[in-house]
Amino acid sequence: MTADMLLYAPADLIELAQWVLWRYEEVNGKRTKVPYQVNGKKASSTDLAAWNEFSIVFERWQKCSNVYNGIGFVFSGHDPFCGIDLDKSLDSDGNVKAWARDILERFHDTYAEISPSGAGIKIWCKGTVPKGAALDLTEGSRIELYCTGRYFTVTGRKFRGAPDQIEDHAADVMTLYQRLTGRHGTRHEVPPDGKIPNGERHKTLVSLCGTLRRRGVCDQAIEACLQAVNHHQCDEPKPPSEITKIVASTRVWSQP
Repeated sequence: MTADMLLYAPADLIELAQWVLWRYEEVNGKRTKVPYQVNGKKASSTDLAAWNEFSIVFERWQKCSNVYNGIGFVFSGHDPFCGIDLDKSLDSDGNVKAWARDILERFHDTYAEISPSGAGIKIWCKGTVPKGAALDLTEGSRIELYCTGRYFTVTGRKFRGAPDQIEDHAADVMTLYQRLTGRHGTRHEVPPDGKIPNGERHKTLVSLCGTLRRRGVCDQAIEACLQAVNHHQCDEPKPPSEITKIVASTRVWSQP
């Protein structure tokens, strides 16, 4: 990738001073994308003092494109963003591999771009997960999910006309996290008085939805159940439309 190839980056990311340079280096026998500061020192994805504004990092890259391979955005607990890396999700003809299709369909309304190698896709959305998660697939493919402590390279090569905006997919990223970590069966207890506090509403409803779905309950019945729980047991009920979104976001995805 050369410095004139970055034609676009989402405005939501550009306005944050969370940018670094990066270049390929051999680390423990593996080709690795190592982050750097504009002063030439190595950067850390956990040290905000090592990051900088987009314009400063981009200008430095333009001047030193023979030294660095590109720029990247660091995910932090101070921002609302989450990143999904679908490594080696494209075949040699640029077609999406079967295991990645459902994920891309799920996140079709948020920004996505092709990775530096041309073989992977990175998705940006809004949402949080307890910690980073990853799943190794066949033929070297891999799914990674992060919302803090990591950085994503940014190429500006939109995936098939992806939208400019970064959308909220809180329920979807949590469902993906549960899939990657095998935690579909996680239980969330309801307090003795039967009321679900605000901080527990979403994860409790998602967990209940997943339990019903695994038992073969249809979407219509699942939504009716969740709407009832939301109305009668949530301390502060969510809007009915949010329950509909939870049901849609937790449909069983085809396994890789």
